Amino acid sequence: MLRFWFVLLVFPASVITAGSQEEDEDPFNVDFFCGWGGYYRPMEWTPVEIGISSTLTEPFAGVITVSAKQDGLNTMNINHEFVLTPDIPLHLPLVTKFAFTADKCSVRLLDKDRGRTQWSQEYDLWGVETDSRFITVVYENDLLIGLVGSGKFGLLRLPKQSKCLSHQGQGQVYVGDKLPRMIPWDWTGFVPLDLLILYEPDWNLFNTQQLNAITQWISNGGKLLLVPGSNPLASANPIAKLLPLELQDVKEMIISPGMLEKLGLTGGQAETVAGWSLIPKSDADFYEVETNKANECLFATGHVGFGRVGVLAFDPDTMSDRQRENSATFWISCIKEVLEYSDSLPFGTAAGVLRSDHINRTIQTARDAEIETGRPGNRNRYEIGWAHAANNAVMEFLYQCIRPLSIWWVILLLITLAVLLGPVDYKLLKRIDRLPLTWLTCAFWIILFTAGAYYGVQALRAGDMELRVVSVVDGINNADHTWSTDYCSLFAPYSDDYRLEGLKENQWWSGIAPTQESIWQQNREVSGRRIYCFQHDGGNLPYSIPVNIWDVQCLLNESSVQKMPFDAEVHIQGDQVVIDIVNRSETPILRGGRVLLSNNRGIILDDSVGAGQSKRFSSRSHRMGLWDEYGSERFQENYSRQGRSNINFQKEDAFKYAFFAQGCLHRTQAMSAYLARGAAVVSVEYDQIPTSFGLKDHTYKRNHRQLARLVVFPKEQREEIPK
Repeated sequence: MLRFWFVLLVFPASVITAGSQEEDEDPFNVDFFCGWGGYYRPMEWTPVEIGISSTLTEPFAGVITVSAKQDGLNTMNINHEFVLTPDIPLHLPLVTKFAFTADKCSVRLLDKDRGRTQWSQEYDLWGVETDSRFITVVYENDLLIGLVGSGKFGLLRLPKQSKCLSHQGQGQVYVGDKLPRMIPWDWTGFVPLDLLILYEPDWNLFNTQQLNAITQWISNGGKLLLVPGSNPLASANPIAKLLPLELQDVKEMIISPGMLEKLGLTGGQAETVAGWSLIPKSDADFYEVETNKANECLFATGHVGFGRVGVLAFDPDTMSDRQRENSATFWISCIKEVLEYSDSLPFGTAAGVLRSDHINRTIQTARDAEIETGRPGNRNRYEIGWAHAANNAVMEFLYQCIRPLSIWWVILLLITLAVLLGPVDYKLLKRIDRLPLTWLTCAFWIILFTAGAYYGVQALRAGDMELRVVSVVDGINNADHTWSTDYCSLFAPYSDDYRLEGLKENQWWSGIAPTQESIWQQNREVSGRRIYCFQHDGGNLPYSIPVNIWDVQCLLNESSVQKMPFDAEVHIQGDQVVIDIVNRSETPILRGGRVLLSNNRGIILDDSVGAGQSKRFSSRSHRMGLWDEYGSERFQENYSRQGRSNINFQKEDAFKYAFFAQGCLHRTQAMSAYLARGAAVVSVEYDQIPTSFGLKDHTYKRNHRQLARLVVFPKEQREEIPK
């Protein structure tokens, strides 16, 4: 009888418990990866891969939210919509930014229709011990190489056999590998890389979005080293269209002992390899080739847009085993060529590249690095580089929309409060014989003045909402490589969530903030600002920008654009320079533009060009330092002597440092390389030119300064210059 009652009571309880366990079981399985092999650069775009699978029996329409601290002031919240099909895992390639001390990254899955959280997890990014961290910081004096494909011929051993050399001293070399299915779908996912190596890639594993992302990144300043190996590159492949050379057929090639030594390998005996026939395209400019005695191209490098590519015709792993001991020096010689450095020239002056190229990084063997002098790095401290130092300078201009209250308002407020709390309050209470109520009246006066101060500031600042923008548009004449970078600040008289309108689908928005020169691990700032963005394939668009009246929200926008606001043609006859400018904008080009030429020469445009008009300028070229009209020489001198956070400049001209800021620096370096090879750069300025975006449902002031640069290939004229 007791057994009967025991079964009767226990069996329903077990059924209820089992049912509740089934209900509580999480139907989602989420994998989270970030960086290139776990490596990332602080405050730069970083790829994030999220894999989702489930035990659901019906399709699930959801939104994934990724939230992380992106710098000392901003937390970026990214939302991405998706549909999860039962029994089919989903891969979501996203991009975000992490601060140097970003300790956590929050990931949530929400039901799209009801907005309820279905799954959430916080990932610890920043452990106490350096070796236990989920992500590894790549410092300013480090070199980050992305690898897709094979790691043969000692490529994976390169970090132990080489060092990075930069203006900040010696650093490490990192190789972060990715499987083809994990490659970012957007060009921003490649931003942290100094070089991307595609070693015998299986092109069938790539999708169109990934290939287009690589080509866009190269167009905007990225660097690629391609080793096709045994895999042919189809002519319809976006990378094949981008390269300045064609890969035609495979044939047997002989590498002479002298060429082997030039490539950093072991000479003494020739090597026979199978390699692709590399033929320069008819429209290719500014490329270099390494050929054997049969005039067959073994290795070629060239400029593509604002980037640079290198193609190795043969697979080094097919050479004899005696070459493996020098695999590190071989890769270093190839990487140096793509990074545009030469051992025969001082660091930072390769191929005549001028001072703005001091910012680049190069690679050398660990044996050579031992004799170099440099500051030992502190892995718990991050020192900002040129780009973030220039950001600080540009934000000096952006922050000018803040008009601080006069100190006399503060003095008047404090005096009035002191009088009310003192003699006035005392006399009033004494007259009515209620002195014990002082504690109550004091609290009343304090609350009243607090509310009055808040709304008084709003009243004083009402109507002063301002959108201030500094934009840089860079292009190459007669080429489809035009990019724009916008540095924006929004000051509002009322604390609220603001929205932008007129945004393009291919824009990438993020926050920027003033950055101290050295960021220590223990000095973690509280990210008080939040930016909410919707990320899709091709862009990251903000849909909510909270702004309060005490500060300015600064934003960074990067995107490709269809055309330049002006066209130019340059003719050179000795020292005489003739330039024809066509202003396609509805805003006049300001007087004082520059035409930069090779050999530190150039001319000044001594007149403006009206909206929709064209004008010819003719002048003799004279000595002109590269970018010195924008204070680069002074910027670099102060950067070296006084530190990155103590740069002296005129605040009204601070926007001109945008050429060296985040998002533009790599294009400035590319223009320096073009100038060293005989090209010209036409640089003009617009004031109060309309912006392509604005604030939704608000009336505001707009202050837009645009800098536009165009790379032009001059026409040498021996006869009379056309009129």
